[in-house]
Amino acid sequence: MRLMRAIALTVLCAALCTTVLGQNHQSAAHHRAQTRTAGPYLLEMLADGDAVSIRVRDRAGTPVDTAGGKGKAVIHTDGRAVTIELHPVTPNVLSGRGHYRLKRSTVVYVTIDLKKARAQRTVFRPLSESPPQP
Repeated sequence: MRLMRAIALTVLCAALCTTVLGQNHQSAAHHRAQTRTAGPYLLEMLADGDAVSIRVRDRAGTPVDTAGGKGKAVIHTDGRAVTIELHPVTPNVLSGRGHYRLKRSTVVYVTIDLKKARAQRTVFRPLSESPPQP
């Protein structure tokens, strides 16, 4: 009887863990988040719906103030380019909206220009399974 309970409990725990992990994977895929380096910064791009947001941190992971900064994301898909202007929305996030379509071949060029710092650029491939080559 104890053996049957132990087996049932193990199967139940495995099923719950699989469900939770599956939801996290779907959530990450739905929001299409990636992190890249750009000079002294780590930029995390989040593409969701018609919005593009860039979270800015230093290499140690500390949020970097984006007040007074700006940026742009140029999204290239199938020979068509869409430019989205990025503006501060929270202390370390630049965000903007535009009409774009992401495909496996999409390349996003991001430039950020923060107050009292040089402009920095990086490249994202939101639906690519492998990181970009330097």
